[in-house]
Amino acid sequence: MKIIELMCSGPRACTPKEDCTAALEIMRQKNCGCVPVVESHKTKRLVGIVTDRDIALKLLEEDAPPSRVSLEACMRPQPRVIAPESDLDEAVRLMETAAVHRLPVVSNGMLVGILSLKDIAVAAARRHSGADEGACSPEDRQIAELIESIALSR
Repeated sequence: MKIIELMCSGPRACTPKEDCTAALEIMRQKNCGCVPVVESHKTKRLVGIVTDRDIALKLLEEDAPPSRVSLEACMRPQPRVIAPESDLDEAVRLMETAAVHRLPVVSNGMLVGILSLKDIAVAAARRHSGADEGACSPEDRQIAELIESIALSR
């Protein structure tokens, strides 16, 4: 399965000079835990990624409101990325080795999507739910159902 089949396309992004409020508002609206950071909204060249955890820790460290802390101060520069044409197995290996839950999807240097563990879990659950009854053990089916319920609960 290719990443382009699983990813969320056209993610909203922020620039490094925007404050944390901008990223937090996107997270609230989209019910997500990370926002890509791009050089500019025009170029969409990925320069970092920021998670809700990154922001929380930085705000605690600075003892400042989100409107006074730039994303540049709390983003992770040069995140691991994956291409839309890549296989799911490659994404899983990359997420595992980098210990990340989300991968920005980049094509020709431009941000085109985000792949999350939720996207992978939903795809796995769909694959198992459509499988022949004899193809999956009861334990595998139970795990797939659990992953699907967790992934869809958010």
